[in-house]
Amino acid sequence: MERAITDSDRSMMLRAAVARVGRDELKAALAVTTEARAGVPTAVANALNALRKHRDPVGAVGTAPYRAALPIVAAAIADACLTDTIEALGDHSDDPTREQLLAALDDVRGSYADVTIAVMLASVADGGMPASDLCFEILDSDERYGLTDRSAFEGTPPSKEPVRGPTRAVTPEQREARRLKKRNDATERRQRMEAARKAGEHLRRARKQERSQRPVSTGAAPAPGGAVGGRPAPRLTRRATLTPLQEEHFDRDDPWAAGVVFAWVPFDRADPSGPDLDGKSHRCVVVAGSPTDLLVRPGYSEGGSKSRDWKAVPLRHWKGAGFDRPTWIDTESLVVPRHEVDAPLGWLTPEDWNALW
Repeated sequence: MERAITDSDRSMMLRAAVARVGRDELKAALAVTTEARAGVPTAVANALNALRKHRDPVGAVGTAPYRAALPIVAAAIADACLTDTIEALGDHSDDPTREQLLAALDDVRGSYADVTIAVMLASVADGGMPASDLCFEILDSDERYGLTDRSAFEGTPPSKEPVRGPTRAVTPEQREARRLKKRNDATERRQRMEAARKAGEHLRRARKQERSQRPVSTGAAPAPGGAVGGRPAPRLTRRATLTPLQEEHFDRDDPWAAGVVFAWVPFDRADPSGPDLDGKSHRCVVVAGSPTDLLVRPGYSEGGSKSRDWKAVPLRHWKGAGFDRPTWIDTESLVVPRHEVDAPLGWLTPEDWNALW
């Protein structure tokens, strides 16, 4: 390239790549980012949680309020593609040549759309890895990814001489304030990139462990700690509706499906009565499971904001299912570590389960 690649270039390329992802793929990626909670800064975790609830996550993900979450969202979108690309590169994965990387991309193109490959390349370009500049250059030059005309998504104004006002002297205080702002911005960028790197590694380790520990189906899989999960899930009329990404990692026929468990649910916004708290334990319905995690939908009591949400589903037989009061089940699912959850308190009736879908 004719000029050095700046941090602003990398961030802008990442926003442009994620902006081309479809709504379903983005929502599926957001659904699994709860696996990356450990070590994630509070601002990033809050942005991720807000994006999961947003009506238009595609339009919002690149805007300033949610930009802190962008590297982790991109890592979740591109994780499987990156894993396969690394495998295709083999011994050259640490620092490939352009020819080696292009050959690896040709290998994975049969399994992934160019939009997903573009997010993978942009995520690497933004992450400060050895191949960062090479990934950026490929995006900047290969028309298949739709990112060669940066002015189209950079918002570059027409080329003309700017109108300049009178030159004002910069005071030492202003100069120092600008220097501190640049330093703080650089520190924040490094923290975001490190959080994204750790989140990607966490996701890959969890999925690799899940694949290696998949139990052989024998009717009732053992729960964490070796205990059998209460009882097998009841025969239900309807099957849980999962996104394609959830399908890859969770089993609808998990023994705890339709069970009611206690799980930690993060707040959508700060609680005035407890500003230091970021969540609360709720009774939740297990939707599906894996050896390491559970996919659950939280339950909320009568009178709360969730019970007034027209999309929330009221339970008819809440008492027999293990709830202590009339309950509404949220429409959004979240992922919780399985080892943090005790065996189910009770089970939904087929009638209540079917109402969820």
